[in-house]
Amino acid sequence: MTEDRNLTPGDQLRTLPTEAQERGTRYVSAKAMQAKLFSVYDAAAAAEDALALVQEQLTLTLNRSYYEAEEIESMASQLDSLLALESIDLSDIDLVESDLVSED
Repeated sequence: MTEDRNLTPGDQLRTLPTEAQERGTRYVSAKAMQAKLFSVYDAAAAAEDALALVQEQLTLTLNRSYYEAEEIESMASQLDSLLALESIDLSDIDLVESDLVSED
């Protein structure tokens, strides 16, 4: 259980292909994808763009029957990148900019 707490939202999505392989298929059902997207919804809400990505993908699951591992990996990487960008401490950037301005 402690492992699950350390997983990023992207990591949580990445578990889907492994679970599918354990069942003997390379395809992830849209229902499984939808359930996993709902499970990362709260974490994605931390960044507007990440939340938009999850909401868009949830809508797309309604018109699909399966996903392939490459699609899930791409989406997981994008989600993690968007959340990582949101977590950058902008106060450090402001300090550098104010130092540059004060030297002029």
